[in-house]
Amino acid sequence: MKSLPGAVLGSLWMLSSCVFYAAAASLVREIGDSYTAYQMTLIRSVVAVAVLAPLYMREGGKLFFIPERFFMHFLTGLFTYLGIIFWFIATASMPIADFFALQFVTPLLTMAFAVIFLRESADAKSWIAAMIGFSGVLVILRPGIIEISFAAMAALISAVFYASDNTVIKSLSKGATAVMIVYYAHLLMIPISVPLAIVTWKDPTLYDFGIIVAICLCLTMAYLSVTKAISLTIARVVQPVNFMRMPIAAVFGWVLFSEFPDIWTWVGAVIIFCATTYAVRRGTQNKESKEAI
Repeated sequence: MKSLPGAVLGSLWMLSSCVFYAAAASLVREIGDSYTAYQMTLIRSVVAVAVLAPLYMREGGKLFFIPERFFMHFLTGLFTYLGIIFWFIATASMPIADFFALQFVTPLLTMAFAVIFLRESADAKSWIAAMIGFSGVLVILRPGIIEISFAAMAALISAVFYASDNTVIKSLSKGATAVMIVYYAHLLMIPISVPLAIVTWKDPTLYDFGIIVAICLCLTMAYLSVTKAISLTIARVVQPVNFMRMPIAAVFGWVLFSEFPDIWTWVGAVIIFCATTYAVRRGTQNKESKEAI
């Protein structure tokens, strides 16, 4: 594996993240609305910290200390928490392939937030691509033709918070490792999660607890796989592989729940994917051109 080019390894890591995300969403559907998103998020945070702590300590980090730029780390934990809350709400109530189709807008939102808050540059063609991508959301939702469900809105809200999280991570990554950022995000999520989790807590059965732990492990591995993929090669190489989330999720949904996306979901997803891939590739090329000057 180590002898493979970075682009190939990065693509394989991104593909593995697609499988882990689809598996996690399928497991959430399995237990449905039996447990609140608040309880699920608290358990997910505890499991993630347990998995990430050894990796963080291997880098020489300490389990408990106040890092530099603490407020930015706090924002990462808060945005991740809110993103996960709406992630659980959406995946518990809508076809998983439809959910991942709507989630494709996250890179476009990240680009917009980076321009607004981090003062990164984006040319007119990138903005046009972003607008085309957002039109794909309208194709999927078809407002005025079919009723827009709360689950679909939750999927989009989740994308907004994940894009906000990505923007803060971009700023933090200049002075902190990916493992440190992810570890502290989940560590801070524990006290953030506790109040609402306690109020809505329901003791899980042994079977359900096993599923919940499996969900948490899948999400943590997916997060780490994406981080690893991005660290091995440039974004424009691995971004197209990310589109595999939807067909993989469609297979999971078809086999496990006898559900399959309609033609408009596929059309909208392709529009979002093409626009996102173009915007990511153009942004990377523009950055490389500036660095070469």
